[in-house]
Amino acid sequence: MLGVGFFLLIGVASLAALLRYSELSDWFGYVSQPYLWRVVRFSLWQALLSSGISILIAIPVASCLVHRRFYGRAFLLQLFSVSMVVPTIVAILGLVVVYGRTGWLSQLFGIQIPLYGLTGILLAHVFFNMPLAVRLLLQGYDLIPSGQWRQASQLGFSRITAFRLIEWHYIKKALPGAFVLIFMLCFSSFAVVLSLGGGPKSSTLEVAIYQALRFDFDLNKASFLALMQVAICTLFAVIVYRIAPVNRQDASLLSIELYVLKDSLWAKTTDSVAMLCVFFLVIPPFLAIFDPVFSTVFLQTLLSSSLWRAVIVSLQIALPAAAVSVMLGFCFGVLARFCMGRKYLTFLPNKIEHLGNMILMVPGLVIATGLFLLLRDFGWGLQSSYWIVVWVNAVMALPFVLRALMPSLYQQERRFRNVYLSLGIRNWSRWSLEWALIRKPVAQAFGYALLLSLGDMGVIALFGSQGLVSLPLYLFQLIGSYRLEEGACVAVVLITFCLVLFYMSSRLIGGASSVKN
Repeated sequence: MLGVGFFLLIGVASLAALLRYSELSDWFGYVSQPYLWRVVRFSLWQALLSSGISILIAIPVASCLVHRRFYGRAFLLQLFSVSMVVPTIVAILGLVVVYGRTGWLSQLFGIQIPLYGLTGILLAHVFFNMPLAVRLLLQGYDLIPSGQWRQASQLGFSRITAFRLIEWHYIKKALPGAFVLIFMLCFSSFAVVLSLGGGPKSSTLEVAIYQALRFDFDLNKASFLALMQVAICTLFAVIVYRIAPVNRQDASLLSIELYVLKDSLWAKTTDSVAMLCVFFLVIPPFLAIFDPVFSTVFLQTLLSSSLWRAVIVSLQIALPAAAVSVMLGFCFGVLARFCMGRKYLTFLPNKIEHLGNMILMVPGLVIATGLFLLLRDFGWGLQSSYWIVVWVNAVMALPFVLRALMPSLYQQERRFRNVYLSLGIRNWSRWSLEWALIRKPVAQAFGYALLLSLGDMGVIALFGSQGLVSLPLYLFQLIGSYRLEEGACVAVVLITFCLVLFYMSSRLIGGASSVKN
């Protein structure tokens, strides 16, 4: 309760500090500006398109990964885990190398894709969010009992029949949550739109907030735009969750066993098309990131002192931010499962989880600015910038941490609650028993938070100074000064650090089995 309360207190206090500098009389003037509504329309349009395309591709991909066992499947699932949280600026650089005017696609096939504008934004969002949608849908598949697969196999069901009669009833319960999460991620997209937007006509509310704070320092306009973004995301989430079916976690102790279904030409064609989409959308940008390793500039970049100063700053931000985010995730998870099965509190677990996810509705730039103004009133000012960046990175990673932790915490509560109560097992004793069962989700949560903080370019772009330059900000500065070759080499260093740290967190926290899985 203290952890959740502290999270709410800091959030409300930072928003209140920002609103204290606002003048409601000017807000009516903002409403009448055509530019504002053009930004809102584009934000909604690109978020809906990105979410819809990601979900439409993810459904056949998830079905293929469930029913097919092929060489490289485990590697592809690991790649999906990393691509969800790969640093945005690095992924954008990979997309430019593949789809840009002089990119691989243009050189090999002569195909020109208008990368700067809506097309580029959609490509980047699908690269990030389609793997996320696949992982969320696979959680829905995990809820299907083995008995249903066994009966479908005995009755000779084809893949399409099994999808219609069995799979759809489970994955459709996971779709609303996945769609809302991806929509909010795309609606509040910052680095993607800032890099690939191509001009004011492809601007979103998050970019408009950044412009109001960074260039004009117009707190009044920034708070108005932030409240508008929160209102739109809240309304959208309420509507979707209102019509969404309830998705219940299975409490079975038995592992899910999949039985072979009747194959067909249609199933093979669908799976082949789905895998081709994955191959062309996800894998080439990853390969393009490592292309500068063979250049002569790479060694010179490694010897740069500015690079290693940025590495140290990134680690100083990412490690404590990841630790704080996981601790907050445990606070939400423990409080939510405490309310399970207790009279008059059974309605709270979902509400507590949604509370943690609601941070995606509030722009990180706004939270950071409000927190800066709050701390400035106490006389801390610019010297608090580092802690603001750490805290905002931690809370912005919280939804991903909750996605990794909550199913496992719920599962253990449903399985063993009565045993714990009857034997009087609580506190540290319970934790020591559960650690072996939840360490893999904890490792995944820590890895997600670590990579998201390591690749953040939103808050650090606002508060970054000469002594606070992270790797993503350093990379953005190089690209902005047209030092593209050096920037590509820095991108290799950044993605290498992400992969190494993700592996180390999985190994050290989750154990050897988590790396294999």
